[in-house]
Amino acid sequence: MSVDMYESTAKRILLSQVYMLAYSAILAVIGYRRSLVFALIIVFIVATTLVQRRLGKGPLGHGRARPEDILAGRKLFEETNARELQMRDEELIREIQEQSRATMYLSLGALVGFAYFIALWPHIDALMDLVSSWLGEGRLSLFLAYLIYFEGYFIISQAIQAYGLRKAGTITSINTPQNYVVTDRGIVLKGLIGQSAIPFPLPSDATLSINEKRGFVEIVKRGKRTILKIRFYTRNPRRLAEILKRKAWQAAESRGGP
Repeated sequence: MSVDMYESTAKRILLSQVYMLAYSAILAVIGYRRSLVFALIIVFIVATTLVQRRLGKGPLGHGRARPEDILAGRKLFEETNARELQMRDEELIREIQEQSRATMYLSLGALVGFAYFIALWPHIDALMDLVSSWLGEGRLSLFLAYLIYFEGYFIISQAIQAYGLRKAGTITSINTPQNYVVTDRGIVLKGLIGQSAIPFPLPSDATLSINEKRGFVEIVKRGKRTILKIRFYTRNPRRLAEILKRKAWQAAESRGGP
C-alpha cells in the first residue's frame, strides 16, 4: 500500500470493501472447490497488490509519467553513484531505523491477517453450513460465507493498523534513489529493479529543502499523517537545488499557479 493511502481512512476502507465484494462474487460463481478457492484467494491478494502499484499515482502522488518520456527532454543534471554518498551519511541510518519501526507496526496487520486466513480456512465448511442453514443452498450462501470470511480479515487488519498508526505517529517515508536524471520534463529515479518518473510541474504542496552538510536535496510533501521525502544525494546539492527551483514549478507558474 502506498504512503498516501494512510492519509484517507475512508478511501482505504472503500477500496477494501470493493475488493472483498468482488472476490466473494467471483468465488461464489466458481463454486466451492476447497484447494482451488484457497489458491485463488492468494492469487487475488497478490494481483490486487500489483494492480494497485501499477495503476497508482507516481512517487509524489500527482500523476504518472513514463521514464522514457521524461528522458526525452533536455538533460539538466545527473547523479550516477548516489549510493556512495548515502553511505557516508551516518544520520541516514538512524532515519531508516525509525522508518522501519513505523513500517513494522503497519505491516503487523497484514501478517496477522494472513495468519487468520490460514487458521480459519479449515473451518470454512462450518461457516458455509451455518450460512446455508439460514438461506439454504445456493450461490447467495456461498457469496455471504466468503464475504464473512474476508470481513473477518478486514476487521482484524484494520484494528491492528489503527493501533499501528497511533503507535507510529507521523509516518515518514524516505525514498533515496541510487541514480537519477533531471530533465526539463521531470526526474527519473533509477533503482535496482526498475525506473520511476516524477513529472514537472511538482504539486503545489511539495517543498524543496537543501542540506549541503549532508550532501542532499529533498522534495518534501507533508500530509495529515505522512511525510514523504524524495531525497537526492549529490556532490553538488546547491546546483541541483537551483535547477529544481527554476524548473520544477515553472510550468505551474506559467499557468498562473503557485
